[in-house]
Amino acid sequence: MALNFHRRLLTILAFLLVSLPFHSNAVSAEKCIPGGYCPRNPNDPDIIRIGTFAVETYNSNSNSSLELDNVVEAQSQVVNGLNYRLVIKVNETHIIENFPNVYQALVYLGLNGKDDLHLRYFKKLTTV
Repeated sequence: MALNFHRRLLTILAFLLVSLPFHSNAVSAEKCIPGGYCPRNPNDPDIIRIGTFAVETYNSNSNSSLELDNVVEAQSQVVNGLNYRLVIKVNETHIIENFPNVYQALVYLGLNGKDDLHLRYFKKLTTV
């Protein structure tokens, strides 16, 4: 029963996300395609929290020491939960000269709320 409630709530939120206007610091709903990725404000505190989660999870899985500099680009996609596709600039201790320190991450947010995050991938981009 609780799962049905969460699915209905997610459906309603997805409808509102696509159909209602955003506030001034967010992006236009016109760029959102149902089922596709929708641009998000990279300075939104929730987006920064998800970016921080991606970097910290990558660090713990790969024994790295990256630090989040900023989220360059953010998109979300409504699925059975939410996918967040982020382009993240990081500070690295061993940067190769003239090589970008920019990564792309995909983080899944499950229906159980903000603590139900899963890093799907985290890869270095060679071009931005």
